[in-house]
Amino acid sequence: MDRKTRIYLVGDSTVQTYKLEAAPQCGWGAMLYRYFCDNNVNVYHSKGSKFDNAVTYDVEDFVIDNRAMAGRSLKSFYDEGRFDEVINGVCQGDYCLIQSAHNDAYKEKEERFLSPEEYKEKLINDYIDPLLAKKAVPVLVTAIAMKDFDENGNCRISFPEYREKMLEVADEKKLFCIDLGKMTAEYNSRIGEEACKGIYMNLDKGMFESAIEGKEDNAHLKFEGAFIYAGFVAKELKKIIS
Repeated sequence: MDRKTRIYLVGDSTVQTYKLEAAPQCGWGAMLYRYFCDNNVNVYHSKGSKFDNAVTYDVEDFVIDNRAMAGRSLKSFYDEGRFDEVINGVCQGDYCLIQSAHNDAYKEKEERFLSPEEYKEKLINDYIDPLLAKKAVPVLVTAIAMKDFDENGNCRISFPEYREKMLEVADEKKLFCIDLGKMTAEYNSRIGEEACKGIYMNLDKGMFESAIEGKEDNAHLKFEGAFIYAGFVAKELKKIIS
């Protein structure tokens, strides 16, 4: 049997697949497969990975391999050997979607932080060039917007300096880029701040065992948000892999 094309997902908590006890928190990477099959999917721990968060979704035409992990930047994801597993497994014609910025911008965490210039350099040298050397296809994905609105009711694009660097890299290296940051900010602006509480982790007290005291989290997604945002990715990805 021929090997199926593999789509790797590299990212952070907003992309990650979570265990059920974290519900309703969900990353868009856990919902992406739903746009490529009805219900015929085989879900299992990614073969050969030492990380328990690595989850594979085997659909009819290809495989989605979600390696995203909460709290990781391009720096810490790489330093922990997570990308080593990706580059060791990737084959010619595979795709690798890379979303990062939320943790790269976190100056208080030395193991995560990269300046925008360092971010650009890291992205090219340690992610894109090794993928291209193996004749795989890097697909850059700008970081999702946080629930962050200005005085006019518009959702701000999050981490704009890092988004700009990613767009620069895509242009310079002639790569596909899914501008998810712009798409999600525009979507949030369209539905409004109050409606956004339904897709981000804004939880009332007693609603969920995972946050029994309630939660006001404007960065992470509920199932609904993950599904909607995965739809934006899927729409663009279908243009790339068609």
